[in-house]
Amino acid sequence: MIKKEEILAYIKGNPNSRFIDIVKRNKIHPSKNRELTSILKDLVFEHKIYKSRDDSYSLLEKINTITGEIRFAGEGKFAFVDFKVNDSETEGIFIPNIYFNKAMNGDTVKVGIFKPQGDKNGKTFGIVESIIKSQTTTLTGVLFLKYNQLAFKPLNANFSIYEFVINDNYVDARLEDVVEARIISNNGKLLEINIVKKISNIGDPNCYVKALSIEKNIPNDFPKEVLDAASLIPQDIKDENIDDRVDLRNELIVTIDGDDTKDFDDAISVKKLDNGNFELGVHIADVSYYVKEGESIDNEALERGTSIYMVHKVVPMLPTSLSNGICSLNPNVDRFTLSVITTVDKNGKRQNTKIIPSIINSKYRLTYDRVNKFISENLVFGDKKLNEMMTQAVELADIIRNYKNEQGYIDFEIVEPYIKCDDKGNVIDILAKETGRAESLIEDFMVCANEEVATYLTRKKIPMIYRIHDKPDEEKIEYFKMVLNELGIKVNISKNEITPKSFQKIIREIKSQRDDEFLKMLFLRTMSKAIYSPDNVGHFGLASEEYCHFTSPIRRYPDLVVHRILRNYIFNNKKFNRSEVIEKLEKIAIANSESEQKALQAERDTNDLKYAEYYKSKVGQLLKGQILSILKFGMFVEFENKTEALVHVSTMIDDEYELSESQTEYIGKNKTYKLGQEVEVIIVKSDPTNGKVDAVLKSCYGKYLQSLKNKSKYKNNFNNGNSKKYHDKK
Repeated sequence: MIKKEEILAYIKGNPNSRFIDIVKRNKIHPSKNRELTSILKDLVFEHKIYKSRDDSYSLLEKINTITGEIRFAGEGKFAFVDFKVNDSETEGIFIPNIYFNKAMNGDTVKVGIFKPQGDKNGKTFGIVESIIKSQTTTLTGVLFLKYNQLAFKPLNANFSIYEFVINDNYVDARLEDVVEARIISNNGKLLEINIVKKISNIGDPNCYVKALSIEKNIPNDFPKEVLDAASLIPQDIKDENIDDRVDLRNELIVTIDGDDTKDFDDAISVKKLDNGNFELGVHIADVSYYVKEGESIDNEALERGTSIYMVHKVVPMLPTSLSNGICSLNPNVDRFTLSVITTVDKNGKRQNTKIIPSIINSKYRLTYDRVNKFISENLVFGDKKLNEMMTQAVELADIIRNYKNEQGYIDFEIVEPYIKCDDKGNVIDILAKETGRAESLIEDFMVCANEEVATYLTRKKIPMIYRIHDKPDEEKIEYFKMVLNELGIKVNISKNEITPKSFQKIIREIKSQRDDEFLKMLFLRTMSKAIYSPDNVGHFGLASEEYCHFTSPIRRYPDLVVHRILRNYIFNNKKFNRSEVIEKLEKIAIANSESEQKALQAERDTNDLKYAEYYKSKVGQLLKGQILSILKFGMFVEFENKTEALVHVSTMIDDEYELSESQTEYIGKNKTYKLGQEVEVIIVKSDPTNGKVDAVLKSCYGKYLQSLKNKSKYKNNFNNGNSKKYHDKK
């Protein structure tokens, strides 16, 4: 009988031992090989030894324990758990799927960090030791036939490593239905599920988007309690007291939004004064008048944090009777607002500001498209006074933008894809969406109002939620500098002078040498992430010393909080305990920073599904693109419409390529591919279930097709029991 302790002791003294080495050195008889295999499996399972990819064994040394959320990747072949190295730096520990130990994507887990004995590269990996909180209890998937029985295929490719057993008790779902399934039991690689709901059918163009919404726990309907409370709020203000409001209903006030916008939370007015100065009015829906802190509507809004703008629909933060009704600044109806009235001189400096509760009546619902035509094509409106005001608004916007530019305002001018769908939800086209002067005009006016509110509350020493954007990380700046050098772009970047003004100068220097979209994206990645916080560090990108979100209370909860602060502590002069308010704001800021990222990710993911739907009909087509990023597993190529496809390194079979140290080039013996290079690729795969689009370099396409034929031939021979014969022929 083989002793486990002796095998463990041998491996400890002989790292990287293969099975045959262990057999020979320990003089194990061939009849005992099966027993040895069982012992080695037990030791691996007990986390005492590690089996590497080359089938060698080493002792495992535990070096740390962390807690975090497990994120599956690589179609479930591995995962990561993020942990904080220090206050500003986060790392992800790699976990092979053999060490998931029944943990599922999104679970909060306790992970041991291990290092194989004798590993010279310092490689570490994680092993899930326990599940602290199970997050994934439901999945979405498609029903298909397998061995003449209904089977479940998960839409999330990271769950494709599992086998699924459907419990007999399931809802009335049919073949090719997209369904929601609840996990009943988890036996490692085998999941027993109940089909709990039919979501749609694969014939529905939005079926995968709907499924993704469920998988990401995006709310669909409002709770009955919230809807009941909203239904009690009157849809007009005829019976409301307006004595404490400034009456602006006779002023020329307009909204400017997108063609499809239904919730209007901001309106503007502009007057040019006799002395050459301007009076800018930014009028924002007074949501805090209707949504009271701690009540059901408010609790639901806090939980949601933000409205989510998905391809097929908007998921609002507030019930539509508020967001599209009484709070929306619809034309020709009286509405309650908070108004920021700012006097701006001809150089862009603000002379004075009033923040007041008001009542307005928007005279026009203008669109970006119509205002852009007014600006660029001189296509006038039918109202002379409106033409005059909009001319003054354009003049003022230019003055404000020039002033902000002098302060160091950073305009990345990022162009994004626009998905054009038909009435049923089918993607018709994807276009690069350029923003016009009208969009930047509204942006400049809203930034002005947000700055003024933040400055006002800061000077009054009243706690608030700031929108902060810290200066870029020094390491990221160094990497960006190295990449620019690799690309032959000469820019002077000093770590000792990280200011908005210096960064604005860097952008101009880069654009003068090479004005490429990928450089804008690369530069954007050097920037910190904007978040919410009661502690002010300024807003680097906007070159603002104080900044907050005030102008969108219908769709962002932090804006509603700022409105409440103005109402409670300025208009009503309410007393407060400073430390208690700051503690509460800290919790709200953290929660809303997280919900904002969740919403952004949901929007990106649903867009990806629609991009893949679009390219499914383009498989086999030749497209021109630019290399946007280079990674260990391949290159992302961006097309003219600003969408991307992955060229996986395994398909680059026309040469032997190595990734450069700076990750800016794939260097071959005869060819090199580098960041920003124009390439021709052929779309080879597009999967609308997971939003992935794959392409192959034109120069590799022939060999790629041949490799597919070879794989298919091998598979057919293997399945027919001819694998040995096939290998003999080769």
